[in-house]
Amino acid sequence: MSEAQAQAVAVSFARPLAERRSAVLAGQIALLVGIFAAWEGVAAAGWINPDLGGQPSAMWHLFVASAAAGELWGHLKVTLYEQIVGFTVGTGAGVAIGLGLWWSRTASRVLEPFAVVFNGIPKIALAPPMIVWFGIYETSKIVLAATICVVVAWLSAYAGARMADRDQLDMVRAMGGSRWQAFTKIVVPSSLSWIIAALKINIGFALVGAVVGEFVASNHGLGYLAVQAAIMFQMSQLWMVVFVIMAVAAAQYVLVLWLERRLLARMGA
Repeated sequence: MSEAQAQAVAVSFARPLAERRSAVLAGQIALLVGIFAAWEGVAAAGWINPDLGGQPSAMWHLFVASAAAGELWGHLKVTLYEQIVGFTVGTGAGVAIGLGLWWSRTASRVLEPFAVVFNGIPKIALAPPMIVWFGIYETSKIVLAATICVVVAWLSAYAGARMADRDQLDMVRAMGGSRWQAFTKIVVPSSLSWIIAALKINIGFALVGAVVGEFVASNHGLGYLAVQAAIMFQMSQLWMVVFVIMAVAAAQYVLVLWLERRLLARMGA
């Protein structure tokens, strides 16, 4: 097969894939618009009380007003700072621990049950002690987000390290390679997909940790805004904050997917 024919075949496969992706995206947008339209309709018709169930048009006006005044961006900035720092510290530490345990089978067997048990603790239960220990400001939310992320990254990275190809490791040893070379050339690359999976999970967990910490005690952040709206029974305001949080989570997930494609493409190259 000539190069031109190969390119034609690749294009013929890529076009249906792109069309399917466009169709899926269009369907998702249509579903979202339909949900908001139905919500607005039943609220406008009085079938639900907007004061209790919220109303999309009111949510939009509140969003525009809060964004124009700068209030929303100030709270969003606080939450993003807590999330990103907690995510970076927790995921980085967890990956380092998980990969580091490949060096010691004994240490991994000692520590793994504790990680599994700790991972099973409801995350919201960690918020009160963090607030008591680190105060109501950003530090407690960062520590909470990092604590949630570290175990997930730890278990994922260690699972990836354990899945390293034994034959390739034996080949490195047979050729006189050091254990460090086996680690960097075989173990780390084989763990990459597991680490990326942890990133996908932790980007959401870090946001949960930051917002939950703000729920419990804070004077800034999206969680604080949501709690204040709930206390005042301002349901449209509450839903507006919830959808902002959802939009942030969706945007960050798309960013992680982009990073995944770039990393895997580079590794494949």
